[in-house]
Amino acid sequence: MSFLNKYKFHYHNKQLEVLFKSEDYLKLLTYLEKLSDKKKIFHDLSFKYVNNAIHSINDDISKKQIVWINSFRSEDKKYILSFIENYLSNFNSLKQTIKTYQEEIDDILLKSEQIDFNTLINHSYFFQWMIINKYNFPFKFISNNLPFFSTNENYNFTKSNITQAYIHIISHPYNIYQSIKKNNNNDQEIARNIFLNLDQRATLQDQNKTSFYLFRKGWHTNTESWTDANVVNSLKGKIISTKELKNNSYEVLSSIILHLIQSGVEIELDYDLIENFVKNNSYIDNEAYEEISTKERKFLDKYVSDIIENYDLI
Repeated sequence: MSFLNKYKFHYHNKQLEVLFKSEDYLKLLTYLEKLSDKKKIFHDLSFKYVNNAIHSINDDISKKQIVWINSFRSEDKKYILSFIENYLSNFNSLKQTIKTYQEEIDDILLKSEQIDFNTLINHSYFFQWMIINKYNFPFKFISNNLPFFSTNENYNFTKSNITQAYIHIISHPYNIYQSIKKNNNNDQEIARNIFLNLDQRATLQDQNKTSFYLFRKGWHTNTESWTDANVVNSLKGKIISTKELKNNSYEVLSSIILHLIQSGVEIELDYDLIENFVKNNSYIDNEAYEEISTKERKFLDKYVSDIIENYDLI
């Protein structure tokens, strides 16, 4: 860092330190936003102050907010991601490519990093703050496969003052299990470990300059975390199943746009756009797998039967 940049850093740090000690967190975040064009200084000062600031307040931290599109597997949300991108392309202020959370984190980091689950938990608000300040969109849509988490200190995956709404897509757990098994030479033990994360192993995912070493958690943990009533209510969540999507594509896609509008996302409801998308993009279900054995079903049902019943996935 050059002498001039060091001087600027220390000057802004002193101003922010005063705001932090006086617990004027909203003014602190507003001050930081004005530094967003100073890439290195903004990054380093945000890293120092943002996590605690966002954790400590309940006011909206910015005029820009995140909308999450969640599922356990990437395949489960492809159709909805395609629809939302297509729909947003008709509104200039919202037109965007929807990237994964890991891709977005990689984009905002200044150098190569290794991120494990603890790092993700401890700096989750910082990552999301940096993402929304990277773009001019009033609402940033992000694709996510990770579960919602909450620590003993009440640090969460995200908060209502940085997240506007979310959609969570559920596919039938038997189909997901069968798909995993098929991709692993029909090995039941491997499929169980991946589907339920029984061995509690982290998986490595390289994303350009960033290596993510994360515990994915099992399907049941992931699903239960995003369908929890408190999470749904506080973050304005909408839960849909791929079964609904297959049987009533137009109605489900319409309900997604309506949910976003009711959650405060400033977008118009245009039924013609939805109808044209469905007409030109039929939902295709490629998961016609063989029935799983009674033994496998009995084992899985200990973890998934309640969710199957609650969301009518049969």
